[in-house]
Amino acid sequence: MIIWNDIPDDPNRLPALTDDVLTEVEGRLGVKLPDDYLEALRIQNGGYVEQRDLPITWNGQDDIALVDSIAGVGLNKGLIESKALLKEWGVEDERLIAFAGDGHFFLVFDYREGSEPNIAYIDTDTEQIDILFDTFSQFSEALTTVDMEVDAEIFPEPITEMKQGEALLNDARRLLYSDHLEDKRIGAVLWSNSLDLLEAEELVRELLTWMDDETLRETATSVIQEIIIRRKPLDQQLFEAFFETLHRQDDAYSKQRYEETMYILDNDIRVE
Repeated sequence: MIIWNDIPDDPNRLPALTDDVLTEVEGRLGVKLPDDYLEALRIQNGGYVEQRDLPITWNGQDDIALVDSIAGVGLNKGLIESKALLKEWGVEDERLIAFAGDGHFFLVFDYREGSEPNIAYIDTDTEQIDILFDTFSQFSEALTTVDMEVDAEIFPEPITEMKQGEALLNDARRLLYSDHLEDKRIGAVLWSNSLDLLEAEELVRELLTWMDDETLRETATSVIQEIIIRRKPLDQQLFEAFFETLHRQDDAYSKQRYEETMYILDNDIRVE
């Protein structure tokens, strides 16, 4: 089963799923979402997961796919973004609905053979699609938890008990500026969740440099968006640089993030 990582202010975690939202999203996607997936979303509607390693066999070799988060179901975020996201990466079959992935690969609900989806893996570099599992439950059971010694090295104390002030900043910086992609993502989330103690400006400056990196862009965009809509103190130049970058990228994903953020700000919607 999916074990959600209960990180406060997780940018990928959506409000509790309601029947009305589910009905509308399924109508827009044109599918019935699998019950085992929805059972997981009734516990938490998307977000980071504890088990991040998915063992797979790809091109005859054993490999690990990193699944750091699973998409939830919302009217404007989560699974509903699949079509635009896949199209951006050159996949235009609407029978494939992405629920995880970093752009170079996606895990998708594969409806090509009928109304009950398989779980497929898409390598966007080779445009190869392989069916991995018959059901979402099989996928979730295959996920493994990252080695605890690695977790202990990354987070020497539980987040809720972590050192404050300078020590916390050192931990966040060590991860944010790491050479390892997953460490960088964890550092960005850790820093953004600690903005009551840490300033946002250094974080946002670094994240802006990620927005031209296909492997980090989604994390950077989501975290900066959360900082802005939660009205965290931020230099106006950084605020403007974020929107200028979204305009420059000029793709469906960036346009949606821009319009969503501006709608929240223009209508003074308070996000807690």
